[in-house]
Amino acid sequence: MPPTETGYKTEKRIQERKRTRLRSGKLVTLDGQFLTECHFHNIAGGGARIRTVTQARVPNRFWLFDDQHGSALMTEVVWHKDGDFGVRFIQDTGVLPLNDTILSALAGKYYTL
Repeated sequence: MPPTETGYKTEKRIQERKRTRLRSGKLVTLDGQFLTECHFHNIAGGGARIRTVTQARVPNRFWLFDDQHGSALMTEVVWHKDGDFGVRFIQDTGVLPLNDTILSALAGKYYTL
């Protein structure tokens, strides 16, 4: 985001972000295919800042699985830079949620999809 005339960046978040410490997760395609692991840097009510563990190709929209809660939220990339991604949480009634089998596999220490 470019600086404003005063030199400070304009904050666009509605809700305050919450920093996390080494919180892990996984990126999953909309049809349930594992992409890569990630770490959460911070989370706000409407989105998150994540960093991928590997240099995987990340689509514009994907499921973000949270290892701590064992759940997945659909996301859309808002920005990316040097392996970091800003995503917003979205809803799309045309995309089926991940089923329990996929969520269970993602929640395991060793997963196979």
